[in-house]
Amino acid sequence: MQILFHLLGKVFADAARIHGLIFLSLTSAVILSCEDARTQSLDTLWSRTFGGTNIDVGHSVEEASDKSLIITGYTRSFGSLAGRNVWLVKTSREGVLQWMNTFGGSSDDEGYSVVQTNDGGFAVAGYTSSFGAGGKDVYLVRTDSLGNQLWSANFGGAQDDEGYSLLQTSDGGFLIAGVSSSFTSGSRDVWLVKTNASGVIQWSRNHGGLSSDGAWSVELSADGGFIVAGWTFSYGPGAVGNAWLVKTDSAGNLQWQKPFGGTSVDRALDVCLAGGGYALTGYTSSSGSGLDDMLLIRTDSLGNEIWTRTFGGSGRDYGQSITRSSDGNGFLIAGYTLSFGSGSEDVWIVRTDGNGNMLWSRALGGSASDAANSVHLTYDGGAVVAGYTLSYGAGVHDLWLIRLAPAGTSIGGNGNFGTADHFELKQNYPNPFNPVTTVSIEIRKTSRIELVIYDILGRSVRTLFSGTLQQGQHTELWNGLNDNGGELPGGIYYCVLKSDSYSETKAMLLLK
Repeated sequence: MQILFHLLGKVFADAARIHGLIFLSLTSAVILSCEDARTQSLDTLWSRTFGGTNIDVGHSVEEASDKSLIITGYTRSFGSLAGRNVWLVKTSREGVLQWMNTFGGSSDDEGYSVVQTNDGGFAVAGYTSSFGAGGKDVYLVRTDSLGNQLWSANFGGAQDDEGYSLLQTSDGGFLIAGVSSSFTSGSRDVWLVKTNASGVIQWSRNHGGLSSDGAWSVELSADGGFIVAGWTFSYGPGAVGNAWLVKTDSAGNLQWQKPFGGTSVDRALDVCLAGGGYALTGYTSSSGSGLDDMLLIRTDSLGNEIWTRTFGGSGRDYGQSITRSSDGNGFLIAGYTLSFGSGSEDVWIVRTDGNGNMLWSRALGGSASDAANSVHLTYDGGAVVAGYTLSYGAGVHDLWLIRLAPAGTSIGGNGNFGTADHFELKQNYPNPFNPVTTVSIEIRKTSRIELVIYDILGRSVRTLFSGTLQQGQHTELWNGLNDNGGELPGGIYYCVLKSDSYSETKAMLLLK
């Protein structure tokens, strides 16, 4: 398995870089309100960053059957280091790293969509510049449950072809939606590729006109066909492109297509099913308040517009990902905002009712660029958001993972969830260390907690404390030994402070 311990060792060899590495706790996250009269409470259980000293980005997050989280994107910190590598990261439900893997070759390769397969493994779709026939080819990677590659396949022609969204079909095969410049009626077309369970292509379809058209997202429709969201320059009133919704049958044959927007720029970046119809998000400069506004369009089952809503301020505001809210009445949209928040781009999360009226919104981030690319509902009625942060973490951009509390719950006060108001895990000192380091925690309310050391594979290696602690400052020493008194090898470890529903993590470097 390509976990690349030796590369991680090189990345973290410089002691000055270790402080605050890989995971970002809730106590260091900046959570800001957008200035909207309808804004209500949004609670964040935790946030984590993952990455090294270079650029690392999360494009897609899903919840696995064991309630863990699986994320894909790309990394320039790990892997071949010659360019971008497809990155697959798995964490526990609390965001503790379990494993990570990289895929690709000596050029740029990127993962855009991840699914758990029906046998418990995973599949990633994206593009590869390392393999295939053209500049970029659609890339499909299949792994086992531990992220070890079982096989990979690439599809394309002499020009650029990319995969942006992935489904596993009922026959165990895969459906990839993206864009092709090799097989097209115009400059670019929506490209649908259907494979069997072994990644062998069964059919492909292209849809578009004489200009540039493409797909960012695909979902399985209620009738067994597919619904695709993207962009079109071939149809609609806008010379600079409109949002586009395409419906096909189960064999990828076109049933209908609908453009949306005005005479300026409009794009659809994601789609979800909505009460017999569809809801898409993206951005528009044809309407709204600013340069670009977050776009939400609700349609009937034939793609006819029921209503359109825009959200934003004077800057650029994008909707990157959409899902139905946990109560089924409304939508949760994640993206980024330049109108609100504390930095350049900030992660922006918007919750609406069933008619698209904003219930609340929040901007999360620091002084630099931070954005969300994917939102996914979790088993408990909460949600998880994946993207990137330049404000926090170890390197240039780091993968940013944010866990949102279930709807209707409140963190803190008299609620059922612990918060940063109740606990604080401080960075161990010294760090790096050999042979002993001190771990300090502050308990602001008498609580039952666990203080556990994990290795890079997510295995518990040492329990420093388990029990009830009174309010106050507490310290524990760790001498680099496991629970059996055995000496552990040098490397990266994670100290995790946990209550019933809250956890905070710090990275530690044991030198040998």
